[in-house]
Amino acid sequence: MKRFLPVLLALPLLLATACGDDSPTSSSPSGGLTKITVANAAVTNSASLVLGVEKGFFRSQGLDVKLKDTPPASTQAAVVSGDAQFGFTNVPAILAGASNGLPVRIVGPAGKFARDNDKVHIQVVVPKDSSIRSAKDLEGKKVAVDTLYQLPHLSFIVSARKTGVDTDTIKFVETPFSAMADALAKGQVDATDLAEPFLSAALQKGDRSVLSNGSGFEPETVQTLWITSASYLAGNKATVDKFTRALKKSNEYAATHDTEVRQAITTYTKTSEQQSKQLLMPHFSATTDRDNFQTYLTTMKDLKVIKNDVDLDELFIR
Repeated sequence: MKRFLPVLLALPLLLATACGDDSPTSSSPSGGLTKITVANAAVTNSASLVLGVEKGFFRSQGLDVKLKDTPPASTQAAVVSGDAQFGFTNVPAILAGASNGLPVRIVGPAGKFARDNDKVHIQVVVPKDSSIRSAKDLEGKKVAVDTLYQLPHLSFIVSARKTGVDTDTIKFVETPFSAMADALAKGQVDATDLAEPFLSAALQKGDRSVLSNGSGFEPETVQTLWITSASYLAGNKATVDKFTRALKKSNEYAATHDTEVRQAITTYTKTSEQQSKQLLMPHFSATTDRDNFQTYLTTMKDLKVIKNDVDLDELFIR
């Protein structure tokens, strides 16, 4: 398998930015509220926080939250530069940054893989008439992934390896999620590693899942996270604590209010109400398990995506 390092391309810029302002702060309190900007991504995994803002959980902690739609690849840069005080990212991305000295810290969990692998929101899909019947049959085939060495791709590798698949024999083809169905129909790839809302649409039209990206992990393991910068934490610990408390309440509420979570998704993504009812949803809870951080770290070092080790204790706010 040819090796690329796209996950690291933005790191020189990130590190240069990190050397700028050492103490970014929130806007001055207005009306008793501290204004903060949160770099959000238009994905289902951030739904609990969006819902928590709508329900007033952050305002009750004294926080006036501005959600800023931010491409995931730009989130850590926004947080480190102070353009946003908090942001959404995923486990592989934060490990890649930390391995190169990027000063970010984990505030709390966003979305997790579901307990039931059949309901995990990222799965490998083939056409209904494909000769591929299992993950093992993917050896030697072409598989579309959204971005090399990012969350879907790496969770695929972890899960496929656990079932005995030699992933080095697979040719991974970078393909936007929106273009995967066409690539599959034209025979340009043999399988697609799909995330929602594209996954449920493919399954509803008859395509088959041959591997859940959650099968290589313990059930309900965190995949996406909310972060802040080390410098913001140092100068604004009280605000970070308030954010953490509001996030905890948001995740706990989302875990027991599925209908409201699905409705919230329609407010910041292009998902319609009808589509939202069919989505395979991430799991939400207030805990941040750490075993899968080591699993990703080991896999990324094996693939030579990163070279330096990461002190996981330093990443987590104590």
